[in-house]
Amino acid sequence: MNIIPNEGQKYDFIADGFAAMRNDFSTEKKYLELLKNYLKPGDEILDVGCGHGFLASYLLEQQFKVTGIDASEKLLAIAKKNNPSMTCLYGDIRNIEINKKYDAIVEWWCLFHLNKQDQILMFKRFSDWLKPNGILEFTTGGSEHEGIHDDMLNQPLFFCSHPPEIYEKALKDNGFEILLKESDQEDHLVWIARRKG
Repeated sequence: MNIIPNEGQKYDFIADGFAAMRNDFSTEKKYLELLKNYLKPGDEILDVGCGHGFLASYLLEQQFKVTGIDASEKLLAIAKKNNPSMTCLYGDIRNIEINKKYDAIVEWWCLFHLNKQDQILMFKRFSDWLKPNGILEFTTGGSEHEGIHDDMLNQPLFFCSHPPEIYEKALKDNGFEILLKESDQEDHLVWIARRKG
């Protein structure tokens, strides 16, 4: 049996189909526009779970510098092809070494592929990767959930989420101030938080 060590690598099996399917970011655009209010052109953004770089494309158009991390080599290759000026890092967000600090972090549709313990541990990593007063924009489920679903191009993928109050505590414990917590669709939350300086 072929053991896949993380969910990101499973996207290698569906990379082309996923990139073709995820070509509209009308939902995310509203929140990227909100993120811009806290930044200035030239600021550096870390895109966690960047996939094929469809959010990065928009951020680069807005004159930000973007570094993307993903555990799918095939999706990263598509991201780099579509966005030559983007810096791409291949690795698992739980243990990749990053010795740089960013003005903002965006994480869409990635955190919920981690188990519940690893999700909470990521907030320390997010804090470490941000400059003082840096902005974190991320997404979670809207309620507690855990399961495997295959409705993404018939590829079984693990999804889970804590109840929102657990994320609120993780943010507080890691020195973040919550600026926004909003439901953008059924059972899905968008968060914006500032790392206190």
